[in-house]
Amino acid sequence: MKKLFILFLLLFLTGCGYDVYEMPEDVYINLNENKFPVYEEHTSMELVNDTNAEILSEDTKLKNDLVGEYIYTLDYKYKKRKYKYDITYNVVDITAPVFIGASNSLTTLLNDETDICSKIVYGDDYDNKPECEIIGEYDINAIGVYKDLEYVIRDSSNNENKKTFTLNVVSKLPSGGSISRPKYLYMNEILNNYKNDNTSIGIDISKWQGNVDFEKVKNAGIEFVIMRIGVQSDPSESLDLDVRFKEYYKKAKEVGLKVSVYVYNTAISYEDGVNTAKWVINELNGDKLDLPIAYDWENWKSFNEYGVSLHTLSQGYLGFEKTLKDAGYEAMLYSSKFYLENVWLDYEKSNIWLAHYTSKTDYKGDYMLWQMTSLAKIDGITENTVDIDILYK
Repeated sequence: MKKLFILFLLLFLTGCGYDVYEMPEDVYINLNENKFPVYEEHTSMELVNDTNAEILSEDTKLKNDLVGEYIYTLDYKYKKRKYKYDITYNVVDITAPVFIGASNSLTTLLNDETDICSKIVYGDDYDNKPECEIIGEYDINAIGVYKDLEYVIRDSSNNENKKTFTLNVVSKLPSGGSISRPKYLYMNEILNNYKNDNTSIGIDISKWQGNVDFEKVKNAGIEFVIMRIGVQSDPSESLDLDVRFKEYYKKAKEVGLKVSVYVYNTAISYEDGVNTAKWVINELNGDKLDLPIAYDWENWKSFNEYGVSLHTLSQGYLGFEKTLKDAGYEAMLYSSKFYLENVWLDYEKSNIWLAHYTSKTDYKGDYMLWQMTSLAKIDGITENTVDIDILYK
């Protein structure tokens, strides 16, 4: 009876299920290299270069968020029998860490035992805490100028980046030095140089602009206002409403200016970004805006304290963007040219608000808004200068 049962089971497997035998000799399955960068999207059908078997497996996304070796089991059919074939593929990290804030010259006090690496900012696309070391000879207990030192930052896959710097060990830190007179921009110059049929001129404001006469602002040539709705200084803190937001919002709309908002935040995960968006949506209470809602993340000096990868940081914006979209709003990422080119990831399909203080930007990516100065003087704002933004239609 037992032998009959085993025979029946084998017949069932070979006739209806998957063959228990190894790959037939006349079957070939030629594979590709099958090594993929982490976070890069690939599908199972990319694993096979060529085969004379009938592939039964559906094309599915491969795991891409963790470095390591994985096995994908391919289902195929040959001469009416079904088989399985295990294909190995590797997810690898091939991107070196980046320097976010590391000058060519660093000054420190005599006998300061603080780790030199803690005085710079750096990050990696995958590792939460890449390694940092200093190559070269220096003595923190002796005043002097130590040249040709190197910062070396390295991730767990041994991708590394280097930067040469000079260390100045001093007995007293230098004072701030002389303060140069800023070069202000005035509305006549801004309108002459940047206003045309394809642009609109606007400002972005927060409580630091104090009392604002929006009628004068509009008469000066401003067409839209992006105002700070909320501010969060640390991931452990809650978002707080800008104390002038409701006043600014009401008065700007009363004079017919187009309006939108930005939120200064320190989200460090996808979930944080989602919660930030939900907070904004709640504060807007159904109000519609004329431009996308901006995600403003600038706390780079504290980045290393947060212990997150650049991928995780960038996911915060994507969570913000998706949550707003689901609620009927558009989002945009606000950042400077340097951070867009070197730090932020996966934003290529997003609206971009570029910050680059220059008369003509050389940023190569796509952007819908350009914040071109923070030193504008315009009628209606007397307590401080204001940022000028160029909107491209």
